[in-house]
Amino acid sequence: MILIVIEFVVVLIGLAITPMLFYRFPRLPEVKSGEMVFPKVSVIIPARNEEHNLPLLLNDLNGQSFIPFEIICVDDDSSDSTAQIAEASGARVLSLHDKPDGWTGKSWACQNGADAAKGELLVFLDADVRLGHNAILRLMQAYSDCGCTISAQPFHKTEKAYEQLSMLFNFIQIAANGTALPKPLGVGLYGPVILIPKSEYNRIGGHESVKMSIVEDMALGHRLKENGLSYLLFIGDKELSFRMYGDGLKALLQGWLKNMAAGAAKTTPSVFVMVFFWITSLISVPLHVIYFSISGNFLWLVMYSLLYIVWATILSSLSKRIGQFRPLATVLFPLQMVVFLGVFAVSVFKKIFRLNVIWKGRAVSVEGKTCE
Repeated sequence: MILIVIEFVVVLIGLAITPMLFYRFPRLPEVKSGEMVFPKVSVIIPARNEEHNLPLLLNDLNGQSFIPFEIICVDDDSSDSTAQIAEASGARVLSLHDKPDGWTGKSWACQNGADAAKGELLVFLDADVRLGHNAILRLMQAYSDCGCTISAQPFHKTEKAYEQLSMLFNFIQIAANGTALPKPLGVGLYGPVILIPKSEYNRIGGHESVKMSIVEDMALGHRLKENGLSYLLFIGDKELSFRMYGDGLKALLQGWLKNMAAGAAKTTPSVFVMVFFWITSLISVPLHVIYFSISGNFLWLVMYSLLYIVWATILSSLSKRIGQFRPLATVLFPLQMVVFLGVFAVSVFKKIFRLNVIWKGRAVSVEGKTCE
């Protein structure tokens, strides 16, 4: 009985932590009235086999209310039509081959793009990001307001059923980075969207300083802090979105495995404890529903069934703030937990035994070294 009570208390702690972990969802500021003068902006897109995503992003960039000074697409040794599509859209194309040892592909592409850029501000965008008409201007407005590096986790749009499995990963990524806390913590940046002054980028050593990191965005955030430089994090809305892992379930699992394998260790101890209780509560509730259904303990079964409904309601409400997730995805959150735990277990196994993860056709060790 004592164990049952302890488990129940842990569930309640997880519920009580939720309003703190997801207290706020900071959005990019709306554009202020009046004409504003901004520095020259160089948009850098690291792209490896992105012939499907790239035309959408380049079309969005060409239709912005704030037109960047230049758009640089860094073709990271693609085997498809990435370079040709970028050229046809008017972007400046850098084609890379023979990536040096000790670099992850994305960091190599970003560093080359930054070295070639002529703007005073660098905006790094992943190829799967989608931009509304004022998206770049809102990034610039945020920079104008704070004068520091800006990074955003885009709103996650989904189309196929398997993409719903990203819901909990999104929650955990936002929570672990401390973005939604009452007092934002900011463990690292968000890789899909980063705006950084070139002077600060050079001061921290650019992507070269994090060239072996799988989660280069988190590492860049650490580099900024080490150099006494601040940054602000935002959560995107429908004007700043992406569709992650639209190439199939395998890509989704590989993508999140890559992030999990190296990202967990970056989280601060206090946030890690909060996220731990939050996840434990989510796991515990459906397991206890099953257990008390089998054991026939009607009172506890009712209690945990109500808690199940509470959790599904909370997830349904919060998920609307971070992405396009269906109600069924929140009702079936135990299935999402199974996938999350499976990916987490594999990531821990690979971390312990220093095994490679596969991403973009490359074998990458959890220590960050690419092994081609």
